[in-house]
Amino acid sequence: MVPPAPSRWRRFWPSGVAAQLALLVILAIIAIHALLTASFRLADRTVASPGETTGRLAAVVEILDRAPVDQRPGLLAAAAAGLPQLRLGLASASATLHEDARGGPDARHLGRALGPAFTVSTLLPDEPQPSAVTTLAVRLRDLSFVVATLPRPPPPPAGPLTATIAFLIICAVLLGGWAGLALTRPLRRIAAAVESYGPGRETSPLAEDGPREVRIVARAFNRMQERIARLLDDRTRALAAVSHDLRTPITRLRLRAEAIPDAGERARTIADLDQMAALVQSALAHLRDGQSDEALTVVDLASLVQTVADQQADLGRDIPVTVAERLAVRGRLLELERAVANLADNAGRYGRAPRIAVRRDDDAALVEIIDQGPGIPRERRSELLEPFVRGDAARTMNDHDGFGLGLTIARTVAEAHGGALELADGVDGAFVARLRLPLA
Repeated sequence: MVPPAPSRWRRFWPSGVAAQLALLVILAIIAIHALLTASFRLADRTVASPGETTGRLAAVVEILDRAPVDQRPGLLAAAAAGLPQLRLGLASASATLHEDARGGPDARHLGRALGPAFTVSTLLPDEPQPSAVTTLAVRLRDLSFVVATLPRPPPPPAGPLTATIAFLIICAVLLGGWAGLALTRPLRRIAAAVESYGPGRETSPLAEDGPREVRIVARAFNRMQERIARLLDDRTRALAAVSHDLRTPITRLRLRAEAIPDAGERARTIADLDQMAALVQSALAHLRDGQSDEALTVVDLASLVQTVADQQADLGRDIPVTVAERLAVRGRLLELERAVANLADNAGRYGRAPRIAVRRDDDAALVEIIDQGPGIPRERRSELLEPFVRGDAARTMNDHDGFGLGLTIARTVAEAHGGALELADGVDGAFVARLRLPLA
């Protein structure tokens, strides 16, 4: 699969994960410096800072304190004209002022600027006023008062703490967005492709995009898919050719066996030839790995298991069927029928009182083949799912007991349909072979 041509801006974007992380950190640092610069430039500089305001007020108070009483109104008017941000007034020594015992930072700052010769206090407002102003009263040496109302400027829009928080948010958004879009999403696609890959499932090449490391993994996975597909095709074609080539000599040998005068010898020879043909056919079915040219359809499990039960009845085995509810799966009818038939044949041949149950388990359909036979020891269950492994090692090929492919084929078919084969213990000593298939 040829990757698409990179866009103009992607040509300047580093391809490696480490380089992308480093670039994002650098961009985040540049962004925080730009944010700090903008915050200081956008701050309202038309209002003087508290320290600058109280410093000017201290100068006015000292001038008024040294000036004669009759000149103070004129000086106060001149100071008010030069300092429009302050509202200044005079009060006599006998004036009643409501002082705030808590004081305030402006009063303390002005008191330090004037020194111990002056008394500075914060006044309580006689009527509600905006919280952005503060009224101070300064007692002069002749015990009269200078009353000043100072504006309290709002804090700058972005101080150090705000800028630090913004920096962390920007880094989290950039790094999280990059991880989610550039790394996590391609990795999820690769994980989904690996999980869905299996015999009998249609696969398509992965898109080779994202960081360089992710593209390398996607490219390697695509090549692995191609190699495995070629290997499976070559193996199946080779066995199909062998099977085809063996049918002709087996047929000729069968015709010659019919001419054997001894009836006993003739029957044994024909049985051996039939077993050879069955072995070749079973091995071919196993090596197909659940793959066939049959189209996927919606399969009614109740009808399928009843068909298998009827086939077993033709062989003289009575296998009752219990269907809790009618369930449908999407799959290949003949392959699913073969898998259920293999399990039913094992239960009818080696177990007692076999039966088949169909039921739902959350979002899966279960086909359970249950029997009261000896079952399979737990330590051997995984082993017996392997090809050409039979339950009784003492049995020989002449016993017509199968070739050790029944469970293997059933498991392969189940996995090819997105399900699984489970071997478990049932109630009252029963043994359960359970096909788990996703619902349609």
